[in-house]
Amino acid sequence: MSEIDVNTRYDKHIKIGNIGDEGQRIISAKKVAVIGCGALGTNSANLLVRAGVGALLVVDRDVVDLDNLHRQVLFSEQDVGTPKSQTAAEKLKTVNSEVDIRSLIRDVNSSNIAEIVSGYDLIIDGTDNIPVRLLINDISVREGIPWVYGGVLGTGGMVMNITEGGPCLRCLIPEVPEPGDIPTCETMGVLNTVPAATAALQVTEALKILMKKDHMRGLLQFDIWDNRFNRHVFNRNPDCECCGKREFVFLEEANEELITVLCDGSVQIILPGTSEADLKAIAGKLKGVKNLEVNPFRLEFEADGKKVTLFRDRRAIIRGTSDKGIARSIYSKYLGL
Repeated sequence: MSEIDVNTRYDKHIKIGNIGDEGQRIISAKKVAVIGCGALGTNSANLLVRAGVGALLVVDRDVVDLDNLHRQVLFSEQDVGTPKSQTAAEKLKTVNSEVDIRSLIRDVNSSNIAEIVSGYDLIIDGTDNIPVRLLINDISVREGIPWVYGGVLGTGGMVMNITEGGPCLRCLIPEVPEPGDIPTCETMGVLNTVPAATAALQVTEALKILMKKDHMRGLLQFDIWDNRFNRHVFNRNPDCECCGKREFVFLEEANEELITVLCDGSVQIILPGTSEADLKAIAGKLKGVKNLEVNPFRLEFEADGKKVTLFRDRRAIIRGTSDKGIARSIYSKYLGL
């Protein structure tokens, strides 16, 4: 970091006693991976880049939808249909050209997470589902990479640091809840100030961890509408399968066909070991579909009353059904696998 940076871009940070010149230099030497580029991810990535981290990786599997815009701060109407991670990275590069910003259009799963986060000093949770969070938790504990969990729902949010020696997420959530057991943003909505507040807390904790300062212990829950904040401090569970017994069941899952109901009620289908798809060639063979659109990143069409989005890695999202069997049938019928 040059002297001009110290005296201008980060001047207000440096004047804070908790950071100072040395703290800012540490921040500017660190690498952070943001997994998920939705409401939490865009807010967190924005703050991290403005704080001057040395390198930032933004990972997301999806494209921008119109109903994202009320809370996902890096996107505008012109971005609808574009890959979230790439679009976010392009905009962040105009904010701070000194940060090494990378993007990945990728579904994070057991077969690739180790490679994705390798070399990074901290992970920020910007995801929207428990299975991926438990996968992040596994790699964090196994590799000793701290991560900051965040969740939003309705008018409330929550934040938890997972660092060496402390409780991990599986101490709090031992197993994946069954579908329908917990509410989602799709069923309850989310106030657009909640992700901003949650991400601000996540990034504040991340900066503390990167500078090796004292950081929050336990789970912080708040309701921004009622102005209520509560912190629940709990100890590491010695019988926890992850941090206690060091059994990384989510990380060690076989790379098999994965069909998942997402929080918005759509179905995602991931096939193992498939090569990159030629989206234009596939589009040229489709018959009897409506509203066909194709670009270098994804192919979209409507068929049988459902909206299908196919990505280059042959991952597909089927909207209009939460039935895994129906979604898999549509995939086979129109995409031939």
